[in-house]
Amino acid sequence: MTENAETPRPESGAFQKSNAVVAETTVAQLIARPVPVRTSGRMEFAARCPECRDWHRHVGLGDKLAPCGAIYRLEFKTKLKGAA
Repeated sequence: MTENAETPRPESGAFQKSNAVVAETTVAQLIARPVPVRTSGRMEFAARCPECRDWHRHVGLGDKLAPCGAIYRLEFKTKLKGAA
C-alpha cells in the first residue's frame, strides 16, 4: 500500500455533518409495547424496557429516553390487515 492509503485523513466539515445525520437515523430502533394505565389525573403508559427489562412509565407515546438511559420507541402493535 502507498503512504497515502495508510495515512488517515481528516474528513471535511460537510462530510462529518452528513455522517452525524446518518448515525442518528441508522440507530437500531428498539420498540417497547405499552400497557395503558389509568391514574386519577391522566392516562399513562407502562412498558418493559428492552435494555434493563424493568418497567418504566411514560405520559405519551413515541421516542422515549428511559430513566436507565435506554432510548426506545413506545408504540402499540399494529394489526396486519391481509387478504386471507
